[in-house]
Amino acid sequence: MGGPVADQEEQEWVRQAQTGDRRAFTALVERYWTPVHRWLHGLTRSSHSAEDLTQEVFLKAWTALPSLQGSASFRPWVFRIARNCLVDSRRSSRAAPPEPLPTTLPDNNDPGPVAATLGRESLALVRRACDRLPGHLRAALLLWTQEGLAYPDIAAALGITEETARWRVCKARQSLVKMMNTYLHRG
Repeated sequence: MGGPVADQEEQEWVRQAQTGDRRAFTALVERYWTPVHRWLHGLTRSSHSAEDLTQEVFLKAWTALPSLQGSASFRPWVFRIARNCLVDSRRSSRAAPPEPLPTTLPDNNDPGPVAATLGRESLALVRRACDRLPGHLRAALLLWTQEGLAYPDIAAALGITEETARWRVCKARQSLVKMMNTYLHRG
């Protein structure tokens, strides 16, 4: 979400939204809806659950916005709310079985049938390996890979230290490599 201009613009939206400006909050929602939804979908593997949780996240963000301190970044703060909503929903009921991710890879080029099949199989392997990661490692990894959050922002979103965030991403990557190597070197 880069750059100083974008950060200044976002800080202004936060200030305005804290005074009740719905248009400013709408701008924040438009910027972060997809990343929050994508992250929650990666953790729940359910489009329905991710949609419900994302709505809850932004409702809670609207009501809690006055508590966001001026120096705090909105991005890790909203992911922290998302994490808390996910934890709360898992406590209150057991989630439905994970919904699989899309079976196609986004690509502008037509790879041909063999390459497309290999791509789908590779994506499925990585998806299954990621699903086997413990939730705390998968959460950190998805924030790092899909959302591009820096370690301090991952730490803020998950309520952990920056060192722990780094360790979780590293451990998740090592585990994925180990799982993929096991598969690739079979028989």
